[in-house]
Amino acid sequence: MGSLIWNELSRYVSLTASVYAVWASFWGLFFRKFFWDFVGGILRNPGGLQPSPKLHIFIVLIVDAPVVQILTMITGFFMISLEYPVHFIKGTRLHRSLPLRAVLLVFQSFLAVLFYQGTNASLWSLIAALFYVRALTLGEGIGRKDSNGRCFETARSSGDLLFFPSEVHKHYDIGVEFELRLCVALQKKPVERTADGEIALSEKPIEKKNPFAPPYQNPKLHVGDLSYRGEDGSIDYAILLNKYSVVPHHFLLVTKEFRPQTFPLLPQDLAQTYQLLLAARQLNKHYIAFYNCGSNSGASQAHKHVQFIEVEADGPPIEKLARKANLEPKVTFAGKPFALPSLPYANHVFRLPVLSANTIPTELSQTLFPPFLALLDLVISTVRYDPDYPPGSPSYNVVLTLEHMYMIPRRYETYKLEGTQEFVSINSLGFAGMLLARTESELVGMRREGIGKILRGVGLESVHELQVAGTSLEVTDDPSTQ
Repeated sequence: MGSLIWNELSRYVSLTASVYAVWASFWGLFFRKFFWDFVGGILRNPGGLQPSPKLHIFIVLIVDAPVVQILTMITGFFMISLEYPVHFIKGTRLHRSLPLRAVLLVFQSFLAVLFYQGTNASLWSLIAALFYVRALTLGEGIGRKDSNGRCFETARSSGDLLFFPSEVHKHYDIGVEFELRLCVALQKKPVERTADGEIALSEKPIEKKNPFAPPYQNPKLHVGDLSYRGEDGSIDYAILLNKYSVVPHHFLLVTKEFRPQTFPLLPQDLAQTYQLLLAARQLNKHYIAFYNCGSNSGASQAHKHVQFIEVEADGPPIEKLARKANLEPKVTFAGKPFALPSLPYANHVFRLPVLSANTIPTELSQTLFPPFLALLDLVISTVRYDPDYPPGSPSYNVVLTLEHMYMIPRRYETYKLEGTQEFVSINSLGFAGMLLARTESELVGMRREGIGKILRGVGLESVHELQVAGTSLEVTDDPSTQ
């Protein structure tokens, strides 16, 4: 599942090889032996194998004085400090250099292969170097300061971007460890609404204050532009920072031409979104994308936009549950949607094949759009099973990771906490396992109510058993992941 990031694999192999090299060189200090002393040597009786005079320099540097072992140990420690960076190296050009790693690993391999204890370390060092060369050919990098990060800090320091500090509380419910983010400062956020007091979600361009339409109201929030060019057409996009950020580096992929937020994602949208997720992984960053579609999905702007936030390395809470799904038939990529039966609301999931950063845009769109259509078909089917669902286009949430695509049909945008006058607004992130509370009492109320009950309250009843025949896959929890 997911996409192989070569620099990450290289890092783990490099760490293993370097630790091995340090350990081997340590023992090489006490038991000194030139591994290749048999080359050109003379077997004497008595006396045993006598190294060739041509190898005298190696005997001096390994047996007489352990110079090679000491150099190997120093190189190994330096590689460890690069791969598991110390504070004064982390983030520097030295730390971000893949060519430096490849060269040092080749040097480490050469040193380690000379003495008896270092041959295995030499082999793994060479493998790590080759992996780094592969990462370089794919254009991967380590820890580079991307333009999104620079723009975020610039906009924040100038006051053009408002960052609201928050604290995360863990809450376990319905088999998921949810992240409840308390952000009291968000109560002061200005709310821009239309003349009738409601958030606009029309299918026509907003005449007044469309923050996503060029020329942009705040140029410092404009990170840059992207263009999708493929056999299935072309679309121009802008990358904008979220003006009101609760999570650092929260950004949006926005169509330059107005397209309504009530419309489904197009193949081009999906391909461009996935390319951004892949690009983030190449920088050792872990992002998810989400799309709030429709008036009851939690969308706050009418202009079509996909949002991106950075998450922990193991993904959002819902991803951990989806990874446990044991598909029937037991194949990694079954090509059909499935549902997570432990969740009390309708949910539809698709496990994606492995896609790499060098996959062409057209291939990405051809791979991602059929799963999207399959999930959308299940959403529409779920809505049709609800006789009281309001007429019109259905609302739903989309969450996209490198491994899975999720789609959840929506009935309501907000949930009223029992015994209070407080309403909890839920968007795609809520179904990804991350909810937002603006007050302490709201946080307490959410815990008391139960996150599963809240999400079921704004979602729909699952009709998976009626839909499963021929359309989706039965799943069970994989015992090996418990």
